[in-house]
Amino acid sequence: MELWTLNEAAHYLKRHPEVLRRKAAARQVPAFKLGRDWRFRKEQLDEWIVAGCPTVHEQPSLFGEAAPGA
Repeated sequence: MELWTLNEAAHYLKRHPEVLRRKAAARQVPAFKLGRDWRFRKEQLDEWIVAGCPTVHEQPSLFGEAAPGA
């Protein structure tokens, strides 16, 4: 399992780190906080991209959450 920093994930996704930080905070990209820092799992990002970049509300399983009502 590869665990990436905000800058590493931003480079991989070809996005500015601040844009990615905002998207992570808004639950639009699968990520989690480790202390004060955002971390991203490469495998999760790859699955998210293949699924069409859904938000946590559209596909909670990609974000490691159970579906509502499950």
